[in-house]
Amino acid sequence: MQRREPTLDGTSAAVEPQLERPIGRSFREPAAEPEERSGGGGVSMLAVVALILALAGLGAAAFLYNQWQLSRVALVDAESRIVELEKRFEMSDEESSASVEVLNAKAKENSSEIRKLWGVAYDTNRKNIAANTGAAAANKKQLASLASQVKGMESSVKKIAAVESSLTELRKSNTESQRELKDSLARLERQLASVRSDLTARVGANEEAVESIDAYRRSVNRDLVQLRDAIRSLQSGSATASTP
Repeated sequence: MQRREPTLDGTSAAVEPQLERPIGRSFREPAAEPEERSGGGGVSMLAVVALILALAGLGAAAFLYNQWQLSRVALVDAESRIVELEKRFEMSDEESSASVEVLNAKAKENSSEIRKLWGVAYDTNRKNIAANTGAAAANKKQLASLASQVKGMESSVKKIAAVESSLTELRKSNTESQRELKDSLARLERQLASVRSDLTARVGANEEAVESIDAYRRSVNRDLVQLRDAIRSLQSGSATASTP
């Protein structure tokens, strides 16, 4: 591939800005300064404005020249990079064919290695699959056994739950029976206390009656003794009177 290099010869020199004259206006001879006023004594305003414009023109020219230099350097750098890339991509027919042969040889070698690895992997995976199949069958049997055991345990749990419910009912009935017995015992104790109080009152009344009867009996006995003594005294008096 042939490529024409861009040149930076005298044709590009026209691009360079002309520093000898200001940008943006044609060079004019400065006009003759007006005569100073007789009473002013200061610098003319027109001279100050002209100086400011001249400084601004010089600054703009310097800035444009700097930008042009930077763009020129970037252009040269880009051209050198393009040349280097073209050298890299320019390969001869012999190098291309040699590269193709090397790639074909490597592809054959890689294909044989892939076949070997595939055979080893196939044998290993086949053995692992057979072992995993046997293990899966054994696990299935164990799962079936565990399922039957779980069913038996579920029936046992149901029986235990029924027994616990029966025990709960018995506890409730025993609690109610104990409450009824306590109530009956309390009623009997209250009745017994009432009977005891009645008996105590009756015994007290009977004792008072017996004491009154005993007192009456003693009084009667005393009266009988006195009456007997009186009769005896009368009998003895009559006997002495009848004797001559």
